[in-house]
Amino acid sequence: MDTPSGTAASPAKFDPFDIHSTSYKTVNNHPIGVDVLIPKRIKAGLHPLIVRFHGGFLVTGSSLFPNYFTSWILQLASVESAIVVSADYRLLPEANGYDILADLSDLWQWIFDRLPSYVTRVGRRGLEIDFEHILVVGDSSGGYLAVQSVLTQPAGIFKMLVGLYPQLDMQSDFYNTKFEKTPLSMPMLPTEIVDKHVAATKPGTVVSSADPPTRVDLACSIVQNGRMLEFLGSDEVLFPLEMVGKVGSMPPTLIVHGKEDTTVPLEGSIHFVAALKQKHPSTPVTFAMQPGDHGFDDEATLQTGWLMEHVDFIVRHWLEIDCTSASVPVRW
Repeated sequence: MDTPSGTAASPAKFDPFDIHSTSYKTVNNHPIGVDVLIPKRIKAGLHPLIVRFHGGFLVTGSSLFPNYFTSWILQLASVESAIVVSADYRLLPEANGYDILADLSDLWQWIFDRLPSYVTRVGRRGLEIDFEHILVVGDSSGGYLAVQSVLTQPAGIFKMLVGLYPQLDMQSDFYNTKFEKTPLSMPMLPTEIVDKHVAATKPGTVVSSADPPTRVDLACSIVQNGRMLEFLGSDEVLFPLEMVGKVGSMPPTLIVHGKEDTTVPLEGSIHFVAALKQKHPSTPVTFAMQPGDHGFDDEATLQTGWLMEHVDFIVRHWLEIDCTSASVPVRW
């Protein structure tokens, strides 16, 4: 079923967009959703694409949960008249990492095969998707999925990759060893939260969205008690730090991370950027380390000082526009 999601109750950050919701696949009679955000002021013609993934430790979160939807990415889409795709995916622990990667693959197939006709079907005739200019972005565990999109899809698809405090080092002790830690400011929780949840889950159950605080305790308990790989899996395809050296090329990449992040340690981004630069020295890479905790850019706009140069970097590679040129008008 296709449904418009933009309502008067939606947060103001979504006001510039018409939002259309559908599903890109069905698993065990459970539709897995995808939302298409189209700027209200968009004109007919060819338009770039932003594909965005939400965070939540792969355990909680949903495509349109407003607190996890980075405002400046929406602002960028509005300014550049870009169409935004934001999707759900199967969540741990009911699913595993292989299921999530399968959803990722099926989403990209839906985007290339069906998104253009879907945009027309929801009444936006004259809009064309510019598949030559795709920006893929994700925050937290959504950053993991943005990176995995690049690592698992054919080379050359993406013009730009953006990871916002991305969860990339899935094999680190932080996720796989029990010790005192307070992700999302959550006090240490007992591992029995996970055990009881798993015991009560019927085989074949599919969960693909959950608006926090739903399942936040479950997500934090998995991390605090070092049980991430128990549910994610152990094959190297699940680990970006291993896979980044096995692909032939990488698109221009921006990684943004807070220096005091207590939810997704900065070290994971440091290790990923180092591996990326070592294996792909010709790839343009910017690593923006800023003061702050997880989601520190929550109130940032395109005019925020530290962010402006990084937005220029994004636009230069995503849209192939030199924002520093005197012939290019100020865009934000």
